Amino acid sequence: MHALVAEVRHLQDRSVRYVSVRRQQVRLLGSQRLLEVLNDAGIRVSSLGYAGGFTGSLQLSFEDAVEDAARAVDLAIELSARSLIILPGSQALHIRKHAEQSIRMGLQMTLSHVSQRSLRLLVPSESLFCSGLGLAEDFYRPSGEFLEWLHCSTGTQVQPLIVVRGHQRISSLPNGWKQSVQDGGVLRLCPQCGQYERNARRARRLARILSQRQLSHESGDRELQVTGN
Repeated sequence: MHALVAEVRHLQDRSVRYVSVRRQQVRLLGSQRLLEVLNDAGIRVSSLGYAGGFTGSLQLSFEDAVEDAARAVDLAIELSARSLIILPGSQALHIRKHAEQSIRMGLQMTLSHVSQRSLRLLVPSESLFCSGLGLAEDFYRPSGEFLEWLHCSTGTQVQPLIVVRGHQRISSLPNGWKQSVQDGGVLRLCPQCGQYERNARRARRLARILSQRQLSHESGDRELQVTGN
């Protein structure tokens, strides 16, 4: 627990106001203890990960995945998190139509558990576990544009988590990413290990773009997450 206090103090010294946490970390530390330490430092939980796998690719049946997502919703609300990251699962052995139907139903059932509470669901645009082009099992790759597919498949409480790899050019981000972030989506920058200056420049550039976008519209905070993953 001393390590947790020291890490939170380090974040506080760097003026960090929000953090993303994994459910495994919360189970290990205890939700009440974690909240106590974060609240004392004036830090809130931005997002909680992960739940999902509605296509069965994460070794859960559809029913088990929905039940697990409901538990994750309850925990996210207990932590006063702004969002819950949902991994839809890959197409796996399904035909595309059936995979998309399972994902849509899973998201809708998770949203029904959220009800009227102010928690949004974030669906990643790429794998959060695999940085290469291999067959990742945690995310779904639609036949067309990801942002368009997600917008057509879900409501406004489900937003994209647009993954930006350390080696990726900003110009290669999905079409419509700025508007998507404007509407409540989130950018997650996954830095390249050891490339500290390059990572910092990329984060500053993205923050500047988001700031300019916000100044031209009357809207809430735009969110850029920087992770060590």
